[in-house]
Amino acid sequence: MGASADDGAVAAAKPWAVYLLHCAGGRSYIGISPAPHERFEVHRTGKGAAFTRANRPQALAAVVWFENRSAAASMEVRLKTLPRSAKLAWFERFAAATVSVPATLDVGLASLTSRRLCSLT
Repeated sequence: MGASADDGAVAAAKPWAVYLLHCAGGRSYIGISPAPHERFEVHRTGKGAAFTRANRPQALAAVVWFENRSAAASMEVRLKTLPRSAKLAWFERFAAATVSVPATLDVGLASLTSRRLCSLT
């Protein structure tokens, strides 16, 4: 039997995570996946991103869940523009307390950006 239109709607609603890896040399990597623990294993075996092939992952440090791939991808891009300290602070703030995060997590991102700007003045 073929897939129905409803199957696509269910797949589109699948939660995705933004995850943080601690890598060799004190470096960090941020990625997205619907199965972050499995993706970590792919990175660990040297089959993941070029960055993690060069800087081997040591630990899956944090996972924050989003309602869908689009929301996770949007947050990944925004996090990658922040300084390392702000990225780590964002994961600290949201990883421990969330099971599923709505797409409107910009509040947390904005507060980190504000703090960073305030500390520069």
